[in-house]
Amino acid sequence: MSRMRQQYTNKTPAYPVYALLLCLIFSISSGVLADSKQNIVIISSSNSTYQKQTASKLHEKLEANGAMAMIISADDIISSSQNVKTLYVAIGEHAIKSLHEFDSHAFVLRINSRKIPGSKYTSAQSDLITAQPECRHIQLIKSLNPDWSTVAVLSSVDSLDIAAALTKCTIRQNLNLKVYAITDKSDLLETLETAVEDNDVLLAITDPFIYNSHTVKNILLTAYRHRKPVIGYSDSFVQAGAVAAIYTSPESIGNKASRIISGFFDNNWQFDKNMYSTDDFSISTNTHVATSLEIILPSKESIRKSMEKRP
Repeated sequence: MSRMRQQYTNKTPAYPVYALLLCLIFSISSGVLADSKQNIVIISSSNSTYQKQTASKLHEKLEANGAMAMIISADDIISSSQNVKTLYVAIGEHAIKSLHEFDSHAFVLRINSRKIPGSKYTSAQSDLITAQPECRHIQLIKSLNPDWSTVAVLSSVDSLDIAAALTKCTIRQNLNLKVYAITDKSDLLETLETAVEDNDVLLAITDPFIYNSHTVKNILLTAYRHRKPVIGYSDSFVQAGAVAAIYTSPESIGNKASRIISGFFDNNWQFDKNMYSTDDFSISTNTHVATSLEIILPSKESIRKSMEKRP
């Protein structure tokens, strides 16, 4: 012991070097450990209840599976650290665009109701599309009221693919679909008047050019004034005045996303698909609006059973 003390006493200049080596080894090992952990940052829009609920459900699932996860607002993304290898989960278009501006090469699972136009994919970037398949909306309409025969859809250039898919679905269900093109926002209300007047029901689709916080209220009021029901694509749409909707619940999205993320880490930080979709669906109805329009709605259980039987 005394000989060792004497050596360190006689060679004090070596101590800083020794300490430096220890710090260096510690920092390297810490970096390796941090790299191996499942560090996840969930980004959602600060003003969307649906996105907040989705983020919360996903966070609960990830934490239960032992992953390290945190939730931040899309407006606070610049405060997140880039020093640790991280998987980002961006929920909604605002969060997706904010993350792209922050780090266009980030590992990211994008959760959105539709594919973002111009999306590029690598094995480190993928989409989870939460919108229900087009044919399910048509199945819903037939299950709500078999006597409805004509369906109106407002479509912009961004949703032509949805309109085309809906056309095929309505043929299978013996329905007549009429697509009304909206090329300019100033034409929306006039075209809407024609659409709801000439058809039995208006089917809303995930097209933010047409359906957004500035337009939904007027669209619902116009349809109500013409005594025509609106079929939405979210629970909030139904709460605002649509008669019914099928949608993917935050819990279902959280479950699906957590499975995708688990596979991502098991696959050495790589997604095995460019795009994922959800399988489960929830049904929402507005009995007050339906009663006002003299529409008798079946129970949710009956609607689901009817939908499952349809091609």
